[in-house]
Amino acid sequence: MTVLVTGGTGFLGSWVTAALVRAGHEVRIFDRAPQPANLEFVQSGLAGRVTLVAGDITDAAQVDRVVAGVDSIVHLAGVMTVDCAAHPEAAIAVNLTGSQHVFSAAARSGTGRVVYASSAAVYGPDSAVHPRPGSLYGVLKLAVEGVARVAHQESGIRSLGLRPYIAYGAGESSGIAAGPSIAIRAAVRGEAATLRFVGDVGFVAVTDIAAVVVAALARMDDAASVVDLPGDYGNVTDFVAALRDHVPGADTSATGTPLRLPARIGGAPFPDWLSDVPVSTIAAGIRQAVAHWRHAGTTESYVKAPGLGDQQ
Repeated sequence: MTVLVTGGTGFLGSWVTAALVRAGHEVRIFDRAPQPANLEFVQSGLAGRVTLVAGDITDAAQVDRVVAGVDSIVHLAGVMTVDCAAHPEAAIAVNLTGSQHVFSAAARSGTGRVVYASSAAVYGPDSAVHPRPGSLYGVLKLAVEGVARVAHQESGIRSLGLRPYIAYGAGESSGIAAGPSIAIRAAVRGEAATLRFVGDVGFVAVTDIAAVVVAALARMDDAASVVDLPGDYGNVTDFVAALRDHVPGADTSATGTPLRLPARIGGAPFPDWLSDVPVSTIAAGIRQAVAHWRHAGTTESYVKAPGLGDQQ
């Protein structure tokens, strides 16, 4: 199967790409500023096993061209929470209009399956079941879920939207949710790090998200579905303690206020066809990420997407 991954050299995209290649898929990546070094960080030689295409998700013609000939799409490109607040018009263009371009191109090309990144931010602070986002980022993610439903109704495109809570692992995303990943790298390097939020959240290992993507492409129902990916629930203090267990002496702390999200989410539980996909505990996820950083070398370059448009 040929799979297009938008945002495929970002934090989540790189791990998803590696999982897809291991599963035997041919991968085509569409990224605003492709960073092959991130693919190499995840798996040596990975950049040479995929096709990299630079382009702009807000340009419908470019999206049409890159979608042509693929069997499935994993749509991860997007502006993250902080940039959404700082640049709302640009965020709407990337996160919502760009997503519409992806689904429209899929319909025109006959691409029948799309897995895309939504977010636990669709819930907001008021309900753990009924989405009522409290940020522009959450509003746009919820709107994309609606775009996916319309695409199924009008064009028969199967889709699965993923609602991860705090995704973490080896590498680095952007914004406040990147804190756990940054803390892991800092601990391995013997540096101090402070998580900028406190309270109870869900910690989901980036490798678990990648496993869900691979399983979804193989088993997806004929529907436009969404699924919560909370990972392992715990307090931020639990994460800090687990990190210190794996890296004794880690200078990791947490400060700030709780995220404006429910402590637990429950609007879209795992369907039966994903029930065998494992969920890593906080301890297991940290152990894996620490081992990867140590294997890659703490001086290994990891390139973040520049500024606005940081990928997932």
